[in-house]
Amino acid sequence: MIGKINISVTIYISMLLTISCGQKKVDVNEPAPISITDEGHELQFERFEEELFGSTLPMDTSRVRYLREKYGDFFELWCIQLAGVLPGTKGRPSDAAIAGNLNQYLSDKYMKEVFEDAEKKFKDIRWLQEELQPVFQRYSRAFPDKKIPVIMTYLSPFTSNIMAMDTLLGIGLHFYLGSDYKYYPSLQLPLYMIKKMRQEYIINDMIKGWLDSEYMDDSSQNNCLSQMIYQGKVLYATDVLSPDIPDTIKTGYSEIQLQWALSHEEEIWSFFIEQQLLYNTNPKTYLKYIHDGNSTSGFPKEAPARLGAFIGWKMVRAYMKKHEGITLQQLFEMKDAQKILSESGYKPLKSNS
Repeated sequence: MIGKINISVTIYISMLLTISCGQKKVDVNEPAPISITDEGHELQFERFEEELFGSTLPMDTSRVRYLREKYGDFFELWCIQLAGVLPGTKGRPSDAAIAGNLNQYLSDKYMKEVFEDAEKKFKDIRWLQEELQPVFQRYSRAFPDKKIPVIMTYLSPFTSNIMAMDTLLGIGLHFYLGSDYKYYPSLQLPLYMIKKMRQEYIINDMIKGWLDSEYMDDSSQNNCLSQMIYQGKVLYATDVLSPDIPDTIKTGYSEIQLQWALSHEEEIWSFFIEQQLLYNTNPKTYLKYIHDGNSTSGFPKEAPARLGAFIGWKMVRAYMKKHEGITLQQLFEMKDAQKILSESGYKPLKSNS
């Protein structure tokens, strides 16, 4: 089964003075990471982009058969949906059809250049292996019944950054070549997305992509509160699975934006209450407080996006602090967002700014 595919100022002088001169707010509910030992499942890595672009072997029918056998459903998905080698294909394409189109794709000057640039930056991915290993050791402890995925790197400019299916978690390296990468402006993506197209976001995006593929359920996340709580669960999971990821990367905020959200937490929460947003079931109304963007509707220009997710994160942290016997897996399996809110005792402190 194919999982969810993820791709994702002007500051007032007074606020700058408050942040630079005052102390940063600390969350008393910040959790400790899940403990691990040196023993654990050894992650398997596959370099799909090197298999294709780095090979000198001809792309004929025998080569296609080999790739189909080695990579299974991922190869078909990549050809049809991710890379668009056979766009709009219905049914199972023939080896000959794939070979012909794939030869053209791999010989394209633009594609070769993107591969060369990705190779320069990501030829050595030992850092990724070293950082992901403890993440999935913690994941294995937190979700003992879940499978550990094979990690796949790939290129498919520029359709997806994360791909999850069954026991495979793919990372599209083309989306992490640096926010100043020469081809990104031509994609006409918003600035807030391009700013995060950096190596520092890879681990964070992989954790979110994998959890989304396992637990995102549109049928149970049908109002603003349930969306807030779900996004809060993912942020909390990142807290305990990969404690070295800074909060700025988890949230996608700059340091100033993060401190703004922390300093105005009470006002943000009051806004959701006063606007009667928590139980709103109209996605057009509430998703603008959940989805990424340049800012959040209804708030000052300096306020970051995803303030609903930010408050959901604080709720979940408060809930887990009060229920230390609840495991991460149990948290994700809880579908009652109202129960989490009610039993969290969540109440933001008054702002000092």
